[in-house]
Order: sequence, then C-alpha cells, then structure tokens
Amino acid sequence: MLLYLLLGFWLAFTVYCFWFFFMAKTLQPLTWDNLALTWRLHKQQTGCTASRVHSLLTRNDEVVGFKCWCGYEFSQRRLITQRVLKPRVSKTPLSLKVAMTLEEKR
Repeated sequence: MLLYLLLGFWLAFTVYCFWFFFMAKTLQPLTWDNLALTWRLHKQQTGCTASRVHSLLTRNDEVVGFKCWCGYEFSQRRLITQRVLKPRVSKTPLSLKVAMTLEEKR
C-alpha cells in the first residue's frame, strides 16, 4: 500500500514539474513599439480592415495585449521559467546612430 502511495506521489510530482517548466505561462508586458508591430502584422496577415485597436488589455497598469474590431485578441504570453525581457531604452534612435557613424567614417 505504501508503495502505491509513493508511486502516486512521484507521478503527480513529475507531471507537475513537466507542466511548470514546459506549459505554465504568464503575461508579458508589451512596449508601444511591439504593440504597433503586432497590430500591423495582424492587419497584413488577416486582411483586417479595422482602422484602430478596439481596446487594450492591461494588467497591473501595463499593456499586455489588444482586441481588434474583427474579434482577434492578442496577449503576449511567455513561459514562467523564461526571464522577463526588459526593453532597452536608447537616448538616440538607432537610425541616427548609424547615420552618425557613417558620417564619421567619411
């Protein structure tokens, strides 16, 4: 009887660990650039004719997704075990940096 209890415990523990590491997901905040890019990709891939986003999905005062007038709903989800991506903020745009380096080389 004790053997069956231990076997059941280890089986449940194994299933829980598999779920936690490979299937459990959490919402990831979106930057405005990522939101705009995802919106444009949605419009291109589905042929959506909506002129703007219906509503923004928020959680803890951070934007995590959007809803479209056509019924499409997007939310950024990542595995719990992945680290949270923090956007890098640059003081000057990348295109300006590239232009400045090209001028310096001349």
